[in-house]
Amino acid sequence: MSPVIALEGLAKGYDIAGGARLTAVDDVSLTIAAGETYALVGESGCGKSTLARMAAMLTAPDAGQVSWSGQTVSQQRRSAVRAVRDHTQFVFQDPAAALSPRLTVEEAVSEPLRIRRRTGSRSVADLLDDVGLDRSMGRRYPRELSGGQRQRVVIARALALEPKLLVLDEPVASLDVSVQAQVLNLLADLQAEHGLAYLLIAHDLAVVSSVADRIGVMYLGQIVEEGPAGDVVTTPRHPYTQMLIASVPAFVPGERGERPRVVGDPASPTERRTGCAFATRCAFATQVCLDVAPPRRELGDVAVRCHHAS
Repeated sequence: MSPVIALEGLAKGYDIAGGARLTAVDDVSLTIAAGETYALVGESGCGKSTLARMAAMLTAPDAGQVSWSGQTVSQQRRSAVRAVRDHTQFVFQDPAAALSPRLTVEEAVSEPLRIRRRTGSRSVADLLDDVGLDRSMGRRYPRELSGGQRQRVVIARALALEPKLLVLDEPVASLDVSVQAQVLNLLADLQAEHGLAYLLIAHDLAVVSSVADRIGVMYLGQIVEEGPAGDVVTTPRHPYTQMLIASVPAFVPGERGERPRVVGDPASPTERRTGCAFATRCAFATQVCLDVAPPRRELGDVAVRCHHAS
């Protein structure tokens, strides 16, 4: 199956005070197929959100290309960029911040159609049905809804333009634990019904492992490990992935072996480095790790950037 979206060699940096250059994304490639959930995990500031913005053509990359349905999209073609933006919708962590308190639910859900001056093939009532909300809620304001209901409204609004890709940026992080499973189940049902591709941005590996088809682990702008969710979670190859897995209480330590030792300090994203970005924190680092950037290597179904992974 051809991917809905393919990112190839994307890179992005920003000039900051003092003449330094901050590398946000460094040579990242990935694909997402229809009906697939690809999860990006990693610490805050590792480049996940910047990568998502480049995928949606909201931020221009310094290098690399974005392809949709096999066609490369140029930033210079406004019509193509607008089509990508219509086909890519975001669901953010805080639904209260994503909804205007001045708009009713019906107005909020139909807002993308008004902005694009389009008529959707499905009514607001149908969209509310899709996300499990009673049609009468269309007359309510966000303040009259629970957190879970507000997130359902945000999802309904995201579906209004009939997207191909949803970027789910920590979609359940602000919700009560009892509500998280309901929203995740809803997203799974919508994906199955509409064949949606999901780019899930998260830090909670316990959540990710239960919903993702594939996982990409980001560290300082690079994907250091990528593969089927089950493989990445049960047999992590990269020391950074091992550290993340060991820090999740839901995973039984006895099944994961000893927690990897973390030494040193994180490298600065503004530093010019020649070796592995994780070398300054890795207990297994050798001289080659400091001197030579590890290439992406295929180990079965898993790809990893580590000289010593096996």
